[in-house]
Amino acid sequence: MRSGAENLKKSGRPPTTREIAAACGCNQSTVSQALRDHPRISPARRREIQEVARRMGWRPNAFASAYMAHLRTQRLPSYQATLAFLTTHAGSPHVKDLPIYMRRHFNGTRERAEELGYALEPVWLHEPGMSGRRLNSVLRNRNIPGVIIPGILKPTPLFGQFDWSRVVAVALGFSLTEPDIDRVAVRTTHGFDLMLHRAVELGYRKIAVVVSHAYDHRVDHGVLFPTSYAQQHWPRSQTIETFCFPRPDESEIPRIQDWLRRYRPEIVLGEDIVWRSINAMGWRMPRDVAFISVDRLPDWPDIAGFNQRHELHGSVAVDLVVGQLLQNQRGLPAVPRCVLIKGCWEDGATAPPRTS
Repeated sequence: MRSGAENLKKSGRPPTTREIAAACGCNQSTVSQALRDHPRISPARRREIQEVARRMGWRPNAFASAYMAHLRTQRLPSYQATLAFLTTHAGSPHVKDLPIYMRRHFNGTRERAEELGYALEPVWLHEPGMSGRRLNSVLRNRNIPGVIIPGILKPTPLFGQFDWSRVVAVALGFSLTEPDIDRVAVRTTHGFDLMLHRAVELGYRKIAVVVSHAYDHRVDHGVLFPTSYAQQHWPRSQTIETFCFPRPDESEIPRIQDWLRRYRPEIVLGEDIVWRSINAMGWRMPRDVAFISVDRLPDWPDIAGFNQRHELHGSVAVDLVVGQLLQNQRGLPAVPRCVLIKGCWEDGATAPPRTS
């Protein structure tokens, strides 16, 4: 059989499903489903059939996959497989307990997955007894071929023990550094450049950027790079000061407040903890100070700021995972890809045009 497969491969003609079925000792339907990674076929059998097919010269057909994907969009998609949404909350397995931006990631991921016929299952990585080996078993037993990692809230060592060769994995954001996999993230440098320019257009001259080092690190230093550039190259009539504190904890509120009292900015670009610090001082926004949220949420439309489009991050991550599944690709990428999403400015009552 190996000789026949090698001869067919040398001929340059791709094998038919009938020929692959004959080589594998199964029917054409089984081969067709295995080459599409259909969950009806066990993972072990799929790998076996795909290996035989590759030896015979089979390669995924991108045009055929795209055409079939187009056909699927013309009707309600049937169930394809289940994808995992890996969470690292320190004390809860529930999506509702994740930070708001991660819940938005989940909503966008689930909506896009359902559009394509995939289910989405949260998997809590800090479940008692969870290890890399157990995670392998969980995904294998549930026939889960793809995982989406929305960021690391509490570090876990299990990724170093995990067998990445069996799955397609995509991260959201930059907090997962090892292994280096495909990821989707907001284009933070564009966002801060946009917010700074918008503050100037609104008439503010004394601008403060107040964020945590943890946030700047999480967005691959997309805060301090554009802010430093503006400080060095913008006209001296524009004053931009930065204040960075270790992490967005309640314990940092007094330090944030002390700095704001000393500097007395006209407008502040900051995280939620900065918003809470200003409110606790008794300053009224925008009368005493204007405010721009670095992660503006649709739940609070009165707050001006940068809409990072977190739902879109999840949607694009699903497209990356499904695209690789259709190409029968698995494992860590040789060259990881990073898709950057451009956020947008949202007006709000906290940052009106300055009149004096």
